[in-house]
Amino acid sequence: MNIKQNIAIIIILIFFSSLYSKQQLDGIAAVVGDSVILFSELDAYILYKNSDLKEAPDSITLQNLRKKNLEDLIDGKVLVVHAAKDSLIEIKETEIEQAVNNQINQILRQNSITLDILEKELQEKYKMNISKFKAQLRTQIREQIIKQKVMQQYIGQVNINKNDVEEFYKEFKDSLPSFGESVLLYKLVRTILPSDSLRQQAYNKIKKIKTILDRGEDFGTVAKKYSEDPNSENGGDLGFIQKGTLNELKFENIAFSLNVGEISDIFETRLGFHIIQVTDKKEQMVHVRQILVKLIPPEEVINKEMQRLDSIKANIKTKEDFIGAVKKFSTDSKSKAQNGRIGWYPLFGLSEELKDMLDSLPIGGITSPIRENNDIVIYRLDERQQNRKLTLEDDYDLLAEKTKEIMMQKKLIELVKKWRKEIYVEIRL
Repeated sequence: MNIKQNIAIIIILIFFSSLYSKQQLDGIAAVVGDSVILFSELDAYILYKNSDLKEAPDSITLQNLRKKNLEDLIDGKVLVVHAAKDSLIEIKETEIEQAVNNQINQILRQNSITLDILEKELQEKYKMNISKFKAQLRTQIREQIIKQKVMQQYIGQVNINKNDVEEFYKEFKDSLPSFGESVLLYKLVRTILPSDSLRQQAYNKIKKIKTILDRGEDFGTVAKKYSEDPNSENGGDLGFIQKGTLNELKFENIAFSLNVGEISDIFETRLGFHIIQVTDKKEQMVHVRQILVKLIPPEEVINKEMQRLDSIKANIKTKEDFIGAVKKFSTDSKSKAQNGRIGWYPLFGLSEELKDMLDSLPIGGITSPIRENNDIVIYRLDERQQNRKLTLEDDYDLLAEKTKEIMMQKKLIELVKKWRKEIYVEIRL
């Protein structure tokens, strides 16, 4: 069975490992209020933080690792205990159950496997059935949701400015991760507009679907039955979407305007007609499910546009020529405003088709036309770096988000220090 390595990483993160069970029977490492931290929980956390461990450490090393990592887990439990005392922080079981199902669906989707294969993998490698897997996942997700709600309740929005981002970059630039082999791309987009009759047919279909939802039918069930989105089998689950990462600004604006559990009205993008539901919200992120009825143009129209872009490409000799063609022919307003420049991308994040073309393309080369839904696109390779580091010029938005996260974490740490003085803590190491 050839399952991607990241499934093992996900599993390690969400269940209590038995890696060290031969060295000590499970017991209580610490008491925090009415809650406890088990040695198995502490050892699983050590395994996660020290993923390069190839075998169980000796007793002295293990004891040192436990002492070093226990404080982190105690701080997490302090948050949980405090949240339990706060009547304004409400955790619904349906919210946790939905998050558990979303996480499992994401594992299945990312690894292109079925639930049966996942269960077999769990049983063979970890001696765990799917019920226990879900139970451990439920525990971890509950604590994550509590942390999010505590941050929303006590910290709220954190405002940052350009100086904050520059200071963050100055302090952490040497420790920021690299993106591996990356490419700087420009693109020229031609969007194929559907005919009026095609639009009307698609609209009639999505209107009938909206009527079913308005009767109170479950969104995920309806998505599985009617949606034309590739994620329809998973109830239309798109996972978390970060603000500013979508090319479809209309989709993003609507998603971030909805409350958790709310279903949108019908709206149209270049992909087709959508109905979406927001199932969760984090700082600058929303978890979205969608039902999509596609607007698929006839093949002869697509082929004609491919030939047109081939013709445009043949007349481009320089970078200035490419920028001129973008200004004249591109239908994508966002990239057009930047002369076609769409920024740096790690190769591993690109589609296989585009990656294959770029592999043999020289600097300054242009790809053949590529179909991306209802867009036909050509890309220009402007630069390539083997191990690109983040820079203020090219990655400001990402660095701004990281700056905000750090500032929120600092505020959270101060809160935990205060609350820890108010809660009984006993360390039993």
